[in-house]
Amino acid sequence: MSIGIAWGTGEQIEGTPFRMAVPGSDTSGHAVVLTVDMPPGLHVDAHTHESEEQINIVLSGQVRFRVGDEETVLGAGGVLLMPRHIEHELWSDTDEFAQIIEIYTPSGMERIFAAAGAAAIAGGNSFAGADDYAAGRSS
Repeated sequence: MSIGIAWGTGEQIEGTPFRMAVPGSDTSGHAVVLTVDMPPGLHVDAHTHESEEQINIVLSGQVRFRVGDEETVLGAGGVLLMPRHIEHELWSDTDEFAQIIEIYTPSGMERIFAAAGAAAIAGGNSFAGADDYAAGRSS
């Protein structure tokens, strides 16, 4: 177990922009902390988590979020809760990267992301797309 990591370190989840900052195994499955350098123009399609709460902390850049019927734009220092069972999406409509910390509780999303990344790579793509993430959820 590591007590601290620098940005851009941590285990890369292949085929995704995610890195594992705090694995679920270090929290007895209570949470996982991921970091992501969100590329300009990226849109994470609307979806719902059945098992996890998601908390996003924007460190730099700007990200748009929709949770249920509410939409907001957050910059550095912004924090957003995406509750389970509530449809949400996020996107970057700027031309700069956004650095985001994502906390999922309980852990498990890292396995879905890993499955999506593996599917993308197996399909000849560098990064997972919406279909890969949807397939990762069902596996």
